[in-house]
Amino acid sequence: MFERFTTQARAVVISARLHARALHSERIEPIHVFLGALDKADEPLGSALAEAGFTLDNALEDVLSRDARALRSIGIDLHDVIDTVECAVGFGDVDHSNDSHLPFAPSAKEALKLALKEAVRLRDREIGVEHMLLGVIAGADPSFTELVSVRGSLDDLRDAVLLVRTS
Repeated sequence: MFERFTTQARAVVISARLHARALHSERIEPIHVFLGALDKADEPLGSALAEAGFTLDNALEDVLSRDARALRSIGIDLHDVIDTVECAVGFGDVDHSNDSHLPFAPSAKEALKLALKEAVRLRDREIGVEHMLLGVIAGADPSFTELVSVRGSLDDLRDAVLLVRTS
């Protein structure tokens, strides 16, 4: 399937993997694909997403805030943990960039299949960043839906993507 991906869509997959690693995930989830799409969206898609409230910086802030809230709910302060680890091993001393391959979660695989279906539905020959976003939206899991709801709705996000296609 990846042979039908545009160069930018392939860059989204690479960016998703990097975001998954940076967030210490064991696999690539739809949220990581979304972060990768926000990271690699060219104009005019990037501007349309930003105008709708969806930027990479905002999404990363929301992901980290959500994780911190979850930990705080069980009595763990994320910043204290980070400070303790950095004191013990040194800031930036632990590098996992060469660790083994990160697999796609079933929900992320489904989002990529849905991206292909979106491209077919729209009669496009290639899968682009916009199709990947539409696939993630169509297969939205609860975690992704929660993240999007901080800034808007799945419909707002879908409308921003489709607006670019019609202009």
